[in-house]
This record gives sequence, structure tokens and C-alpha cells, in this order.
Amino acid sequence: MPRPDASQKDCSKTPGTTAESAKANEEAASIASYIADISDEMAKLASRCDMPMLCYFLNLARAEADMRARELGGYPIDRSA
Repeated sequence: MPRPDASQKDCSKTPGTTAESAKANEEAASIASYIADISDEMAKLASRCDMPMLCYFLNLARAEADMRARELGGYPIDRSA
């Protein structure tokens, strides 16, 4: 049985041309950066509500998403503010 989001693009597939590949990498980097942003915000909320384990896992997700975004050519996110 297909997953509900089966119609979405699969970011792991490699497109045929270099232009398509660059566009796919840019899109995947953008998505990874977005996931990192959201994970960071959620980790801060979890920390404020005294949920240390949830905060830990959300920070792991943020770190993974940041790493993937950098690998795909995205820009690092400044979260110092």
C-alpha cells in the first residue's frame, strides 16, 4: 500500500542532466534548511517546557538537517540570535 505522500518528489533520485541535478540539489538543500529551522524552534520550545529527551532528539534532527543542507550546497544557518 503506497504511503500518503507517494506523489511527492523523491529527493534521493538523481535527475538526468546537470541543470536538473543542480535544481534538485538546491531544492533538497532548501528543504533541509527549513527542517533545521523548524527543528531548532521546536527544540527551544521543548527545552522551555522541561522536556530534555525531546529537546535532545530535535537537536539531533537539526544537526542532521544542517549537515545535509551544507552537503547539498546550501548556506549555513546563523542561529546565534
